[in-house]
Amino acid sequence: MRRPFSALVTSVCLLLLSAGVALAAPPGNDAIADATVIGTIPYTDTIDTSEATTSPDDPECFGQGPTVWYVYTAPMDQRLLADTFGSSYDTTLSVYTGSPGSLEQIACNDDAGSLESALVVEPTAGTTYYFMVGSFADSPGGTLVFSLAETDLVTPEMNITVDARATVDTRSGTVTVTGTATCTGAEDGFVEVSLEQRVGRFIIRGFGGTFVECDGAPQDWSVEVVGETGLFKGGKAVVFAFGEACGIFNCAFDFEQQNVSLRR
Repeated sequence: MRRPFSALVTSVCLLLLSAGVALAAPPGNDAIADATVIGTIPYTDTIDTSEATTSPDDPECFGQGPTVWYVYTAPMDQRLLADTFGSSYDTTLSVYTGSPGSLEQIACNDDAGSLESALVVEPTAGTTYYFMVGSFADSPGGTLVFSLAETDLVTPEMNITVDARATVDTRSGTVTVTGTATCTGAEDGFVEVSLEQRVGRFIIRGFGGTFVECDGAPQDWSVEVVGETGLFKGGKAVVFAFGEACGIFNCAFDFEQQNVSLRR
């Protein structure tokens, strides 16, 4: 008589345990509820994440590969560098505030000049931060080296505005959109503009972009947009402006939607 498959599996497991063979298990900080507490910095931890798992409520940061967690409560306002330099696999690194099940992402990084990850975060006194280290996409883990230390690196910032008036050349259909951008923590930033205008039953769309200097002072920017699906005309339109400033490890973004009046 054949034994059920479940009975065979149970017998094999019992045999392995009785023979002293250790079964692989996830690391102790596999879930956010069991996050490793970081007491003081600088801090470094080296662990094996080859058996780490992905929890259903793990946030998204360049895929949802196996993850492990660290938690740190800032005793004062600080500027910290978190990294996975020295790890043996392709890592992702992200940081969150809030509580398990209700997290707000502060930053997410995949490759910091290599397959390892790094990001700069500026904790405020008394606030708790959760650091999630994952493997890129759904690739396996390996040997993780996670470090957290104070740094002089600056977190990038980007803020943009869009002027409510724009000019249009009715012969060429070219629109000039203007605004300001204020950014820090990067050599330069980039402003990308998408313009839409409804003309009768049709929507005219166009795109353009420009670089801006990131010195902390408001910089005037001007972008020429040529219609790709027709010619822009005088009248109302909508501008979607996207600003980006990237430092060594982090990027900052800002988005502005503005109804504009196209003047000849």
